[in-house]
Amino acid sequence: MNLPTAVHCGACGLELGLEPIPEPEDLPCPACGTPFVGIPTESEGRVHECPRCGGQWLDHRTLRTLFERRIQLTYGLDQRNPLAPSKNTRVQYLPCPMCQKLMNRRNFGERSGVIVDVCRPHGIWFDPGELPRVLAFVAAGGLEEAARRKAQREHEERLAAAGAAVRLTMHPDERGRAAANRALERVLRVLAELMKP
Repeated sequence: MNLPTAVHCGACGLELGLEPIPEPEDLPCPACGTPFVGIPTESEGRVHECPRCGGQWLDHRTLRTLFERRIQLTYGLDQRNPLAPSKNTRVQYLPCPMCQKLMNRRNFGERSGVIVDVCRPHGIWFDPGELPRVLAFVAAGGLEEAARRKAQREHEERLAAAGAAVRLTMHPDERGRAAANRALERVLRVLAELMKP
């Protein structure tokens, strides 16, 4: 829900026009237990918002749609007034509103600085002010950078594993001979350098 004086949506950051009418829902807020109100999006999804604490629940498909729209519409957003991070420093694992299993806490995109609660099958819980920060992170290319870093990390791990596999397949005597041969080659190179006129 947005303040009457808000120019941009607190959920997605887009410029407000006519605000959709929230519809009461049965799903409970994982933070305070208050039933959500559902706010329809332009796609088939809904933003489930808690009218009491202001947190927001989105299924993965709806969140992906918001990411796509945010990336396409960043030119119309007011980036000068980002919402401050939550001041709640107490770590608390929350239940998924769909299945009631405890959600995992993750730093969104591995480096956004926004800790979200994730139920892998059902969706993501955003504390008040977190969704606009995540959308700004995505619009700034944060997910692409995180994917690039992950691919680089996986490549380095594969190279290290291949090197370890080669070392393990060598017989201990072969490893010793290989090390001795490398040492002998270094000594011969040094001697060759010393003998140059």
